[in-house]
Amino acid sequence: MAPALLLIPPAIASFILAFGTGVEFVRFATLRPLLGGNPETGDPETRQGWLAALQDRKVLASLTRDLGLLLLFVVQHSLMATETVKAWMSRYFGVLQRSLYVACTALALQV
Repeated sequence: MAPALLLIPPAIASFILAFGTGVEFVRFATLRPLLGGNPETGDPETRQGWLAALQDRKVLASLTRDLGLLLLFVVQHSLMATETVKAWMSRYFGVLQRSLYVACTALALQV
């Protein structure tokens, strides 16, 4: 039991890193084309552009959709990677368990 507890901090760090990467990707893919430039430069005009973009319903709708799709992938991928689900899928699907996992992941990515 104790060695398993040692895996918790790296697992949490890995999740935070993956989630942060996803958030940065969504921010890059959704807002940068709308605003142009680099928001990290600290330019006051860029900051105002970000604030205006975040108040626009179209931008918020796109951002919400992107975050929802990211959440769909994270939940599907994480849920199917749990030992409980793997055992259940192995019991009912046998050797096709891994193929089903990959297919569901691919479907979540294609959505």
